[in-house]
Amino acid sequence: MDRTLLNTLLAFALIVAGAWLLGKILLPFLSPIAWALIVGIITFPVYRHLLRLLKGREAQAAGLMTLAVILLLVVPVISLISVLVQELSTLYTAVSSSVNSGGAEQLFQRWLTDPRLAPHVEQLKSLLGETSFNLSESLVSNSKEALSRLLGFLSALLANSFGFLVNLLFMLFVLFFVYHDGQRVLNWLRCMLPFESGLQARLSQVVQNVLSGFIFGTLLTSLVQGVLAGGAYLLLGVPSPLLLAVLTAIGGLIPVVGTAIIWLPAAVYLYLQGATVKALIMVVWGFFAVGMSDNFIKPLFMSSRVTLPLLPIMIGAFGGLAAFGVLGAIFGPLLLAILYELYVVEPESLPDQAARLTQKETDEPC
Repeated sequence: MDRTLLNTLLAFALIVAGAWLLGKILLPFLSPIAWALIVGIITFPVYRHLLRLLKGREAQAAGLMTLAVILLLVVPVISLISVLVQELSTLYTAVSSSVNSGGAEQLFQRWLTDPRLAPHVEQLKSLLGETSFNLSESLVSNSKEALSRLLGFLSALLANSFGFLVNLLFMLFVLFFVYHDGQRVLNWLRCMLPFESGLQARLSQVVQNVLSGFIFGTLLTSLVQGVLAGGAYLLLGVPSPLLLAVLTAIGGLIPVVGTAIIWLPAAVYLYLQGATVKALIMVVWGFFAVGMSDNFIKPLFMSSRVTLPLLPIMIGAFGGLAAFGVLGAIFGPLLLAILYELYVVEPESLPDQAARLTQKETDEPC
């Protein structure tokens, strides 16, 4: 065998083995690394601005940015999960006690025989046909099962506190170096990737725009909807307002149905409690304030940042969520946006910001 060919095969085998070993080492920390990259990419413009204010002192700027992420993101999320688990545990205990004592079934039976709902219940039964289906029993069992699953999911986050803490600390550790060495890594990738500088600038801008546009456009919209709905739940006397506010924010990610999947049953609850005026206020507020806010906030953040149409973004988000979990909901739209930028968008549509980036990168030698 030719010696050159043998050396090439040996080098290739070493590269494959090294990549496999590196993957085995990094796989347990893939999630915190990915979150560090996402947070770092989104907030990197803020880091650049802070770096200019500190006159190029990279370590101080990276440290301050990491501290800001801890105070503004990590601490509130951990506090919210802790409070949410406590509230959900209390609610689940109450529901379980009511179910075991028969109180929940009596309550559903009273609601189903209420003169205001009885005609609608009869229509539903006629549609279902003559079956052994018990509506009140089904509502009781399904609500208990849903609460049990949600409680188990949130409790697992806190039960595995050591692993969660390790991942969190590792994410913050990686995030510091994303700020500190991120620009040098980008310059190294620019020299290594076999793309022209204009295409590299476009892809860099797409990653920044999709992550920031999707995070701020979709998730911030859901957060605003959850806050608006939570204020209404609290003021109108709906039980467990914090839990319902979080569920409303999650419901905002669901197409078509959206937040109505939570605030509409809350309005029905108020109506059945005899608070007709409060129920009407809940419906009006839910439709106009909570539901319509999606039409104002999301386009404000997404239209100017993302060239990919909204439908592929949502398909990528839900497809990624189904395949890979929460991280997949972010990387799905990102992958589709990169493919869209590569094969659909014309180079002439390169934004001014990306064009300036191209010129800047061209001036920096590899």
